[in-house]
Formats: sequence, C-alpha cells, structure tokens
Amino acid sequence: MENETNESKIDVRIIVQGLDIAQMVSKAVSNIQLERDYNIIVSSIIPTTEVSIVKKVAKGADIILIGSYGRDETYNILFNELKTDFNNVGLFDYNNIIIEDESIDFNLAQKEILNSIIKSTLSYSLNLINIHTLENKLMKVTHNYNNLLDDYNQVLKENEVFSRENKELLEDIKEIKSEFESFKLRYEDIYSREILEIFDLNELWQETFRQELTSEQQVVIATNKFKPDNIIVGQGYIASQSKQEAIDWLKIIRTALIFVEENKEDLKQNLKGVDEPKPPEVRDDYEIPDTFENFWD
Repeated sequence: MENETNESKIDVRIIVQGLDIAQMVSKAVSNIQLERDYNIIVSSIIPTTEVSIVKKVAKGADIILIGSYGRDETYNILFNELKTDFNNVGLFDYNNIIIEDESIDFNLAQKEILNSIIKSTLSYSLNLINIHTLENKLMKVTHNYNNLLDDYNQVLKENEVFSRENKELLEDIKEIKSEFESFKLRYEDIYSREILEIFDLNELWQETFRQELTSEQQVVIATNKFKPDNIIVGQGYIASQSKQEAIDWLKIIRTALIFVEENKEDLKQNLKGVDEPKPPEVRDDYEIPDTFENFWD
C-alpha cells in the first residue's frame, strides 16, 4: 500500500554540497510538511556533486533540485547529466539563504527550498501536460500506424494474388501469341483464295426486287445450266464472292424469266412451225428381185 501511495506523489531529490547543508535541508523539509500540504515527498538528499553517484541516486526522480551558487559550472554540468524529457531539474540557490555574515539563515533556507520545489513542481506539471499530449498523439500515431500496417499487409497479400494472376495472364498471352502465329502461318494465303459468301436466296430476292421468289427451282436450273463463275445456288441459298455479284446474277435470271414469260405463246408457235421428221413410205408395188427366186432351191 505504501508503494502504491508513493507512486501517486511527486518525488523530489535534492543535491547539495556537503553534509552540513544536507542536515540543514533535511530539517527544513521536515518543517515544511510537503507531503501533507502539497502531495510531495523528498525521497533523497544527496550530499555530493560527484556525477556518477548523483546519476545513480537521482535516477527516476520527478524533480531534482541542484544546490549551487546560481547557475554556475557545477549546476550546468549536473543539469546536462540529469535532465530528461520526464523530469524537471531546478536550482536551490545558496545565494538566497546566506545573510550578511555569510552564514546560512535557516528560515531563508526553508523558504528557498519551498519556493524552489513549488516552482519546479509547476514546471514539472506543465511538462507532464506536454508529455500527456505527446502520449495521446503517440497513441493516435501508433493506432494509425497499426492501421496502415494492416493495410500494407493486405496490399502485400493482394499484390501476391495480382502477381500470380499476372503471371498466369502472361502465360496465357504467350500461348495465344503462339496459337496466333500458327494460325497466321496456316492461313497466310487466305486472301489469295476464292472464298464465297452465302446469302439466303429468298431474302436476297425480296431485298433486291421487293417481291417474293415464286420459283426457286427455276433459279437453280438456270444457274446449273449456265454455270456462272463463282455462283452456286441450292438448298435455299446463293453463294458468291460478294453480295453484289449475287444480286447481279439474280437480275440476269429474273430478266430471263420475264422474257420467257412474256413471249411464251410466240415461242410455242415457233416451235409448232418446225417440220417434224416423217417415217419412210411403204410401197405396195415393191418387187422382189430376181436374185431371190431360186433362194430355197
């Protein structure tokens, strides 16, 4: 319980030069009642200015008072050795406790110690406020850092996935390029080949002449009869090197069909006027030659 209580109090340690001053300071501190009135304890009075000893004994103090004649060389050396971000180093000025005959006035010493401790405590409190502010900022920065670290680790994982997928894609691209090169090699003469396009015969007839095709068979027969280059008709389709060539051929067929339809009667008449071949005449007076008279003799 005592340790827990002391942890909540401000720990002061006083460095002085010699045992005589140390005894006087100890008596003054006892009279001040710092713990009862100010929640402050003086845990150590160090009667030496030896740096190695002072650093060891003063370690962990909240406030360190250095007894010296102003901010002289001794004070500056100890200040530089003892000051940290988590403590306050103040001056217990001997000049304020010496009277005219160069003796030490106990009442002045008591007052100077109290003033030095209060002054240093205020500075320490302000420093604590700054430290707490920095701690809060540090906590926020740490929190942000942890969040960023989580995000970074997530990005690393995603990057591994992307790298793996990218590698797979590169392999796929390589394979596709190989297949494409093979395809080009296989069909490099494709533009020199005669390739026919296929069109629906009825649709193309309707599109070209704005009428239904009534006799697909006549178109097939005419095409098979005349055998135009690069034109094939059958199964309801017409194939040609281009749509225009297919249309041009259908125009020829349609013209021929119209001509035949319009001149059907004249053609029949002309066909009737052609002489049909006659069978040889049978003669009743045909005489058997004399040469056959003795055939059966």
